[in-house]
Amino acid sequence: MMTTTTTTTTLTTLTTATRGTARRATRTVARVARPTFARATAVGGASRTRTTRARRGGAVVTRADALAPPAVFDAACAASEKKSAQAPTTTLTLGFAAGALIGLGALLMTCVGGASPALAANNPGLSAFVKGAIGLPAGLTMVILTGAELFTGNVFVMLSGALNGVANERQVARSWALSYAGNFAGSVFMAYMAYTAMTAASPAASAAAVGIATAKASLPFVAAFTKGVLCNWLVCLAVWGTMATTSVAGKILAIFWPITMFVALGFEHSVANMFLIPHGMLLGANVSWAQMMTGNIIPVTLGNIVGAAVFVAGVHWLAYGKK
Repeated sequence: MMTTTTTTTTLTTLTTATRGTARRATRTVARVARPTFARATAVGGASRTRTTRARRGGAVVTRADALAPPAVFDAACAASEKKSAQAPTTTLTLGFAAGALIGLGALLMTCVGGASPALAANNPGLSAFVKGAIGLPAGLTMVILTGAELFTGNVFVMLSGALNGVANERQVARSWALSYAGNFAGSVFMAYMAYTAMTAASPAASAAAVGIATAKASLPFVAAFTKGVLCNWLVCLAVWGTMATTSVAGKILAIFWPITMFVALGFEHSVANMFLIPHGMLLGANVSWAQMMTGNIIPVTLGNIVGAAVFVAGVHWLAYGKK
């Protein structure tokens, strides 16, 4: 009897020990398999990037949430090299798509933010934010996610490559000319489509479109140029942000704040204006094509080029490029 009791006690003890060992082993495996977050110092700067580490198949895999700034500049140069080898018809086609998509964003801004006169009268600050947040961020998001060719971003990318020695002057000029021509055609096409579809047929939306076109075509040259500089500084920083991440959500967030900022502050974007002014003209704005070009498109385009060249491509080449 004593022997049986001893044997039973021994078995119980062994079972309990085995279960404890199994639980500890399970916890150990869970800790190894669970992703852990570490802070990694970004190359070439004091900023820090959060990374995710996890074991996959016995190896540790590290995934950064965003590229460090020098790596983003390298990515822009690589994109410049790729665009330099792109067929002219491809650049022109993608330019047309970008102009149409930016036009859609500008149309949304007009029909929602612009067509809210009571909000503009009672709360002009909020009205400006609504116009900035609803419309052009959506347009640029579609451009980035589809790979369309937007002239204003192209200036930053191609100049980065030229400054770093991976693109020559002829390639830069060709890419600029084709993307610009494609953007113009796509924007005017979308203006005509929006007019034909009577998208801004309501009195408030029609008045907004006419008012926007008239105001833009009436800007003094220096004001239009300066607004163009400030605008494309922000637009190219949005493009920079989208290059820093492979996440769709990250790209959308990188686009939202700079684009909302430039619209809310009243800066000028040449490609958006290629839609906004013709659209207003179709709806009755007393603006001629000559007034559109000399009063807005030409000075704004020049300002957009300077903003991208000096404050994005130039500044970051001095900081991170080959000297």
